[in-house]
Amino acid sequence: MKNSIVLLAFLLLIVSCKQGESLKMDGAYSLTMQVLNDGAKDSSLDRGQLKIYTKTHFMYASPNLTDSLANFGVGQYKIENGKVIEYGLYRSADGGEVKDTLILAIEEKNGGYRQVIESIMIDGKSYKLTEEYDDVSDTAVTPLDGVWKQVKNIYTRAAGDSSVNNNPLEYKVYQAGHFIWGITAPDSLNKNVSVYGYGTFAMLGSNKTKETVRSSTFQTGLVGRTYEVDIELMGSDSYKQTITFANGDRSTEIYQRLK
Repeated sequence: MKNSIVLLAFLLLIVSCKQGESLKMDGAYSLTMQVLNDGAKDSSLDRGQLKIYTKTHFMYASPNLTDSLANFGVGQYKIENGKVIEYGLYRSADGGEVKDTLILAIEEKNGGYRQVIESIMIDGKSYKLTEEYDDVSDTAVTPLDGVWKQVKNIYTRAAGDSSVNNNPLEYKVYQAGHFIWGITAPDSLNKNVSVYGYGTFAMLGSNKTKETVRSSTFQTGLVGRTYEVDIELMGSDSYKQTITFANGDRSTEIYQRLK
């Protein structure tokens, strides 16, 4: 009897390990349900959100619940015992750089997954967060796949004058035919605000992308529009993109890959 119990425990351990090993997150996912529980009641939140996992990092973006400004976050993750462990690096809702850990219990479902975070702090209070996502990934694999941080921006006006920002704060991710970007910058009152955009993309050869914006802070200016972006790969961990606007202005941005 004792040997049978030991054997059963061993088999259960193997099954658990295999389930953890089989969990694969890299892809693009669209939020379909989000519920916060404060310990007494559930509150359903209605917002569009895209979350992208690469093989090592994640990024998500959505509008705030009260306006169209951005709620976005970036970090690293690992899979352990059937759970996703996220290590946050930047979160706009928390004012910038963070260093924390969230444990996500993942339940795979047909065409997506369900995740539960037993304790997440919001405005100093702990909540249980439950979310469901649909898998919207496609099979595209490109040299741009990964999470990137902008390290330099050169803005050149049609008139010829230019300005340089050596400390921009923008993250961008490409994966599974989708992209997200999130920017934090001072507004006219010198208060930091965050904006976002996400959608689908495809490579046009080796030096151009076609990006279609599906959701953004700039609803009338960007949503539904498709842009071709000139790309220059500078090795495997850096690239430059140039966007030429309708008025002739040009933005040249240099990105480095997060590792």
